[in-house]
Amino acid sequence: MDSSALDTLRILYVEDEADIRRNVKEAIEPFVGTIVEASDGEEGLEIFTADPDAIDLIITDLLMPKMGGIDMIRNIRAQGFTVPVIYTTAFDDSEYLKQTIALDVTAYILKPIDIEALLHAIQKAAVVIENRQLHEQLEAANLRLQEKVREKTSQLLQKNQELHHQLTTDALTDLPNRRALMEALKRAPSPAVLLADIDAFRTYNETYGEEVGNAILRSFGSFLNDFAKNRELEAFRIGGDVFALFNPLCNDPHRCETIAQELLDALRTHEIVLANTPYRFRLGLSIGIALGSKMAIEKASMALKRAKMGPKNLLVYSPEYSFDSEYQHNRKWFDKIRDAIEEDRIRVYVQPIVDASGNTIKYEALVRIVEGDRIHTPGKFLDVAKKMKLYLELSRIILSKVLEIARSTSCALSVNLTIENIEDEEFSRWLFENIRLFGVERLLTFEILESENIHDYARMVDFMNRLQELGCKVAIDDFGSGYSNFVYLRKLQPDYIKIDGSLIKNIDRDHHAEAIVKAIHQFSHTLGIRTVAEFVHSQAVFKKLKSIGIDYFQGFYIARPFPSETLGETPCSH
Repeated sequence: MDSSALDTLRILYVEDEADIRRNVKEAIEPFVGTIVEASDGEEGLEIFTADPDAIDLIITDLLMPKMGGIDMIRNIRAQGFTVPVIYTTAFDDSEYLKQTIALDVTAYILKPIDIEALLHAIQKAAVVIENRQLHEQLEAANLRLQEKVREKTSQLLQKNQELHHQLTTDALTDLPNRRALMEALKRAPSPAVLLADIDAFRTYNETYGEEVGNAILRSFGSFLNDFAKNRELEAFRIGGDVFALFNPLCNDPHRCETIAQELLDALRTHEIVLANTPYRFRLGLSIGIALGSKMAIEKASMALKRAKMGPKNLLVYSPEYSFDSEYQHNRKWFDKIRDAIEEDRIRVYVQPIVDASGNTIKYEALVRIVEGDRIHTPGKFLDVAKKMKLYLELSRIILSKVLEIARSTSCALSVNLTIENIEDEEFSRWLFENIRLFGVERLLTFEILESENIHDYARMVDFMNRLQELGCKVAIDDFGSGYSNFVYLRKLQPDYIKIDGSLIKNIDRDHHAEAIVKAIHQFSHTLGIRTVAEFVHSQAVFKKLKSIGIDYFQGFYIARPFPSETLGETPCSH
């Protein structure tokens, strides 16, 4: 075949990953005529349909956003065009192969792309394209192309290695990435995976900025890599603030737990110091572990999710963490919540909020479900109530009880609202009507949890303003937990902010948490907002918070929650 068969070849290359598209184009460009690029199937279909005669060959990825390669080719075939097609994919799946064969596939290339294999596929397509016109020159052109390929072999191999490195390496930390871990799992006879998530990492980004956050990730990645090498393990960053340790041959969960505990212990004494900054950090981790399965990443992720929910920060995967188990758990608690509602077993407990002298200024109202002699706290059922569409009904029951308690005891009460309450117009209307009906406006503080689920801040500000105009107080709950920030604090203008317990619980020995709490307190007082510290669990924490100047305190050190029925036994002060 004459070299002009390739030199004049006009290729439409459809690939959604820009780095792959660029590198493959650079590798094959010396051998072909024109390469037109598209970033997904919709764009590729539009380019081809605009001028079908300008395209001799299509190279396309199978799976892409908007429209994948298979659907794009189906559309082209439906229009009667028989242009040759080369598919590239990261999935060695017979079902995809069947679909592409049905669409008259020329070649099927697995990722990472072997450039030599791709060039051979293009060569095959060129034969089809030039079959009639250049049949007599085909053998000579093939020989010349093979000679070129032999001359370029070393360069192509190097390019393939560079492509593979880019595909399997995290650019920020230079550690192997998730794709690399998946490849390692395929080769491992009995793998063990440990996933580690940096606790409250979003707080670092939002308090100090993304540049500092990235520096922390790089420093931790280096620390983890050294830790892994000393134990003949391999470290990975698989995304965000989640890292992994990998052992290809480990079937002893106790050994894995020991390694995880060694990591936690080492991190407690390891201080991250960022060059050219005054910042020093000590990180905490939540860890999930899975062994002996090609699904180790998924199972370790399930264990990690449970570990992040507490109280343990280290868990080995158990079948109870699976999605089936989670469904059964949700179903069980749905029935418990439904029965508790029907049988009037929803109860209000209260926990004092005190000033620096120990005087109770109000009580936070907390929901409980009573089941025989067992008292269930919200951590067991509140998420299920939200998932199973019972949350708003539960909210009405609790708030009805709170309004009645306030009216009958004249105690000042604080109660939680979420974005689900605020965004439901029927619930909002019911709430304002009942606050007026009970006439307890000045006894109520509504604690609103600011979270990343809030999309309409104008609605939230309007809701808070209406409560304040009515005579109620408003607090922002869990401030400092990772999403709240000072800009929104200025916009919302609450009466109180409750500083998140993750910053409070170790403040007596965590200088980083102390610095953040001081900044929150000082900024709040500048705006005339009073501060409340929750999760005050010890005298040392209480003393530290008093020295900072926090206005009010709540936690087990002050008092544990108790049934609201006992409020009437002593006069309420507020």
